[in-house]
Amino acid sequence: MSTTMLADIVPPLASAAQAQQHESLDYRIAPGPLAEALNRFADVSRMQLIYDASIARGLQSPGVSGRKSPQSALGEILVGTGIRYSFSDVRTVVLTADGVVPGEAAAGVEGATALKTIAVSGGRPEDATYQTAASSAYISQEEIELFRGTSTGDFLKGVPGVLTGDNRNSGAIDINIRGMQGFGRVPVVVDGAQQQNTVYRGYSGVASRNYLDPDMIGGVEIIKGPSGGVYGVGATGGIAHMRTINADDILTDGKDIGIRLRGGMMSNTASPPPAGTTGGVYGVTKSYTTGCNTNCTITPAPDHLDLANFGGTTGFDRPALFEPSSSSGSVAFAKRWENLDVVAAYSRRKTGNHFAGTHGNTPTIKKTVNRVVRPGRPGRPETWTEITSFSLDGLNRYRAGEDVLNTSQDNSSYLLKGTITLDGGHTIDLGYINYQSEFGELMPSVIIRGEGAVQAPLSEVESNTYTARYNWKPDDSDLINLKANLWHTNTETQIRTPYEFFGLDYSQGYWDIAKRTGIDISNESLVDTQWGELTLVYGGSYTYETLAPPSNIASLSGGVNNTLEARNGWRKEASGFASSEWKPFDWLKLDGTMRYTWTHSYDNTPTRVATGLYLNNEEESSGFAPIIAATAEPIDGLQFYGRYAEAIRSPSLFESTSGWSFDSAPTLALKPEHTKNWEFGMNMLFDGVFDSDDEVRFKAAYFNNRTDNYLTRTIETAEIDKVPSTTLRNLRYAAFKGFEASARYDVGWFFSEVGGIYYTETEFCTNEQELLGRERCFNGGVPSGYAQLHVPPKMSGTLTLGTRLYDEKLTLGGRVTYQGERAVDSKSTSSGGYTASIAWEPYTLVDLFATYRINDNASFDLSVDNVADVYYMDALTLGLMPSPGRTVRATLTAKF
Repeated sequence: MSTTMLADIVPPLASAAQAQQHESLDYRIAPGPLAEALNRFADVSRMQLIYDASIARGLQSPGVSGRKSPQSALGEILVGTGIRYSFSDVRTVVLTADGVVPGEAAAGVEGATALKTIAVSGGRPEDATYQTAASSAYISQEEIELFRGTSTGDFLKGVPGVLTGDNRNSGAIDINIRGMQGFGRVPVVVDGAQQQNTVYRGYSGVASRNYLDPDMIGGVEIIKGPSGGVYGVGATGGIAHMRTINADDILTDGKDIGIRLRGGMMSNTASPPPAGTTGGVYGVTKSYTTGCNTNCTITPAPDHLDLANFGGTTGFDRPALFEPSSSSGSVAFAKRWENLDVVAAYSRRKTGNHFAGTHGNTPTIKKTVNRVVRPGRPGRPETWTEITSFSLDGLNRYRAGEDVLNTSQDNSSYLLKGTITLDGGHTIDLGYINYQSEFGELMPSVIIRGEGAVQAPLSEVESNTYTARYNWKPDDSDLINLKANLWHTNTETQIRTPYEFFGLDYSQGYWDIAKRTGIDISNESLVDTQWGELTLVYGGSYTYETLAPPSNIASLSGGVNNTLEARNGWRKEASGFASSEWKPFDWLKLDGTMRYTWTHSYDNTPTRVATGLYLNNEEESSGFAPIIAATAEPIDGLQFYGRYAEAIRSPSLFESTSGWSFDSAPTLALKPEHTKNWEFGMNMLFDGVFDSDDEVRFKAAYFNNRTDNYLTRTIETAEIDKVPSTTLRNLRYAAFKGFEASARYDVGWFFSEVGGIYYTETEFCTNEQELLGRERCFNGGVPSGYAQLHVPPKMSGTLTLGTRLYDEKLTLGGRVTYQGERAVDSKSTSSGGYTASIAWEPYTLVDLFATYRINDNASFDLSVDNVADVYYMDALTLGLMPSPGRTVRATLTAKF
């Protein structure tokens, strides 16, 4: 049991007037268990509650609804409970039972009294990054709606060190954290389940995709780098935890039943044209013979050419600024009984192809005149020919303001979940999510080869997620906080794209069914020892996954049924971990984790390893990975920390099997990736610095991340029948080093947030010194590999400024985002071979936003993305496709 002297935690009481300095906020806390109501109050009010946990057991709260001061709201929550409150300072409240005032109780024993278990409730998720010995970020449901953008992954913009790869294709997200991306390096966990599926992207490598609808998401926590817990398995880059909406996100005014309606419209898009419609620039050069001094055919050259002479047939009929051309809508229902919450939701989102911007480095036509002279010789005079050429000069193959083909989405999502609360601290959560989408898809290499772009038939994906979670947290024990989770995902991906290779038509670009089943269990124990407080978390997990073509297709190998070669195999992974947090002193905290992971995979498709010899690839590996960290807090709110963290990632199922893009190599003994990260930083979290109600947050960190045995595709040095092949191999290591910082200031009427990252080094080193007598290192991947597709900008940053007006009913603001050049020149020797990487140019975007709270239950959001209508390509894009130009979005949300 934790024991604390009340006199140590309660300074002299603040006046009621001091508490009233807090701004009024909207409270929608339903009647129910008092402990839950207090937790909800702490989240909304941004305040910390200190009380004996026993005083809240078995008590019910009438809840609170409406716009009130914290003092008024807390008073209503406590009505009929016999519990009183006192403000110890402007951010801290002490609760006592039976009318005991803290000061009076303290006088009983030399000015102090010992309490039983102290429950400290409060703290917002977005403050976690400024209080922990690691880098993290939190994105609230409000921020997701405000910065939703055109593509699904746009809501992640603005998080330092976090990007979305290939963001303008498929409506999926592929998260990149500090240069680590794909193949499970950054698991996306939705309500405890994972669905990531990797698909082939032609000469632009592959993309790891996770499908979700932002309307179904209630909040996102991103952890950068290795971490403890059951979901840290293989997370060499980090983790994205996402929770779906629950009853508290829907219910209002203390009601036990409610509906949330949301509808939105967006400009700058158009319905996709018929399949086969051409767009972009076809061909990159047109030449004319304009003169010669011998008999030859002369084609007069025009004075100039327009881009229309090079382009396809797509139009430039861009909608007006405030003309809606895409829409979305969702309805969510919640019902609460005494021991049961039920949530059901449906969302539909239909977005057309977006239009490119018009300002900046847009493609132009460059005119070049060359004279070719052939020297004369005896009996033959000198001759010359003059050739006038017109060639494309610019960022990519689409023209300014043009309809960018294959960027549409038509999604439907369904959500059904229930939460059962039983006596004794037992909770059961059951959930189901269905996601269906039709979207445009085009192999990037079709554009890269100079063929221009063509509208493809729409591709399809359907994902089903099933979850069953159990939590046991008895009120009378600090040793038990048991969590168990069983989940299953099933994702069928069917990509249709006009793709030709060696004269063969592979119109069915990719088709597979990926299934995952997982189970995990963990427990948290709190122990108070004579050497300080100790928290223990321990548990384990197991997953089984398969990847195969549809059963009704006899064979997809070698292009049968106009389909690229499909993968077929299975993979098992088990992991156990134990973590601890120890506070020997109030100013010092020590953290430690040890994880063991075992993985086994098998390729059902035999691979040729020699003439007439075929083997099935089988991978099996295991290893330990520790994490240690220390945090010193010399004064409240100021922390200095150091952290060393390891993680092990074995080859994913895609990497372990044969298919289009590369074949597995049964004769190579692959090792798992072994990440070893160092991070040193400082946290600042202060309230009431420049104003009694302001909040100051700051974090700065230096990171040195190295992954030994980094896995990527390369050219196999061993030849089969004198033909080199591509396969997966271990590099000696990959390294990313740099600085990252973020800060936030909020004083109610004004708020600001800034964040950025700067990479001092990126490096990929091969294991070829034994063959070449030296180590070969590149700053951006290896020839024919995937790594160069994941190298982030050398520098990037975001600044957000805003104000709240009219009693905070109106919020106005803007955001500036900068993405610098790739940390490596894509034309260097680190690229090439079978992989074509895109060299985007640095760009700066300005977005504006406004939110008007119509009443307590309705709000209107309006935003203008890319105000300057900049022509640009996203960092980490895989194809020569510009991103959306100026786009207006409007959303209305109402709760009943």
